[in-house]
Amino acid sequence: MIDFTLNKNMVLQIHTVGEEQTPIIVINDFVNNVDALINFAVFSQNARETFCAQESDFYPGVRKAAPLSYIERLKDLAPIINSHFDMTDKSEFDVILSAFSIACTEPDELRPIQMLPHFDTPNMNQLAMVHFLCDETHGGTSFYKHRALGYERITKERLMPYRQTIKQQAMAQKLHKNPHYINGSTALFEQVYSVEAKLNRVVIYPSNLLHSGNINAANDYVCDPINGRLTISSFAVLR
Repeated sequence: MIDFTLNKNMVLQIHTVGEEQTPIIVINDFVNNVDALINFAVFSQNARETFCAQESDFYPGVRKAAPLSYIERLKDLAPIINSHFDMTDKSEFDVILSAFSIACTEPDELRPIQMLPHFDTPNMNQLAMVHFLCDETHGGTSFYKHRALGYERITKERLMPYRQTIKQQAMAQKLHKNPHYINGSTALFEQVYSVEAKLNRVVIYPSNLLHSGNINAANDYVCDPINGRLTISSFAVLR
């Protein structure tokens, strides 16, 4: 088993974004053995580790499970996360999903919900982590504000009005007639911040923050881990 240890000399930056002043953590040089991690994505072939589309979510591409040793190391981030996200009262750090991910769905196959910024959950105690195993040519991750409602984060209280409004707007915009990935401000959403992709960079943010990958059409939506937009997407709940 390869031990994907976190780099003790990682470079950490805190950014406060949008009108809601949400903290986002960006870490460069995240793990010590990034090449081994990429090789694991490319060459591991057992049933648990096969890239495939996930019917349980709206991710526009394919995923396969990250190695267990990597998932265990993510728990070492708990002190950093607890401190910077004002969760020092939380004693448990549970990684509920961690998977290699390649965004590669062709635009004309996208569903309307995949053409908009999204949130993962209204749970205030869940965080998302994107670990880039590709370079800047594949596009990073951006964060958005819904113009009409002014929402940047979707809480339980905001969930119903947001769903009702965005459904009406998506129908009025006829998104299904012009399928495309969002990559910047639109009539419905303002891009408030963007983190560029960089090999071995991690971005950590609240899962209820409206966000989207910046999917670069110039890369032809390649679905293989060598040439595609390879990342590891992880979610952690703090209790």
